Order: sequence, then C-alpha cells, then structure tokens
Amino acid sequence: MIQGRGSGFDYNYGPQTAYEFSKTYADGVGITRSNYLVGVGFTWNLTTPLRVHEQVAAQQFISRGLKDEYDLANQNITDQLVLSDQKIKNSIANYIEAPTQVKAASDAYTQKTVMYQNGLSNIVDVTQALFALNRAETDRDIAYNNVWQALLLKAAATGDFGVFIGEL
Repeated sequence: MIQGRGSGFDYNYGPQTAYEFSKTYADGVGITRSNYLVGVGFTWNLTTPLRVHEQVAAQQFISRGLKDEYDLANQNITDQLVLSDQKIKNSIANYIEAPTQVKAASDAYTQKTVMYQNGLSNIVDVTQALFALNRAETDRDIAYNNVWQALLLKAAATGDFGVFIGEL
C-alpha cells in the first residue's frame, strides 16, 4: 500500500523560509510526503484439520456400514441358495416316496373293501382306509408342488430363472 500527500511546501519549510510557499496547483498536488507499507497476508482456519479429521472418520463409518450391509445381503443370498438346495433334495425324496405310499394306501383300501363285502370287516375300517388313500394322494400332489416351489426358490436365489424354466 502506498499513501502520499501534497501540501505546496517544500521538505525544508520553516518560519524563516515562508516565502518558499507556492500557490500553484501542480506544486500543491505533487506528492511531497509519502508512506508505504509492504506485507504478506496469510490466513489459516485453525479448526480445518479437526473438521477434516471428523469428516474422514464419518466417511469411514459410512463406508463400513455399507460394506456390512453388502456382506449381510451376500450372506442372505448364500443362505437362501443352501436352503433351496436342501428343499430340492427333501421335496424330490418326498416325491419319489409318494407313489409307494399311494400304492400301499390303495392296496389297503382294496383289501378293506373286499373284506367288508365278505363280512370280515366293518364300515369304519373301510372309511379309515379310504381316508388314508385320500391323504396319500393329497400328499403326492403336495410333494409334486413342493418340487416346483423348491426349483422356483433356487431360481430366485441364483437370479437365473433358466433353472426353473428349463424344467418346464
């Protein structure tokens, strides 16, 4: 910064040199006295390192939370895949066993019906045999349906519906 002023008086003005006063405009506006200042400005916010440190810590917590969420979703999908494989095994085992149960129930019903017709059994035994046959046929249909549900669960777990559609 530079500051200057003019007065119309020379630098050596005194009471005995009063005649040296000039009334001209150019002598009055000319800079005879000046001040100067040279400096360098530097600003620094003292709280910036603390604020940045807290922002970094907050971002690390957010990143860890998102990673944990991703790991949880991945674990859920893995568990669903294991569950679907187990359901497929169980439902196929039930489906394979179902015809044997239907045949046994059908044979029992036929036996009780013949025995009833020959007077060797009563109507309650025939009704119970019919109920067992009906239940075996229902179980067979449920086992068949469970196989398809297990395949659909496997397709959902893998994200590939070709597993389900390929079995149609």
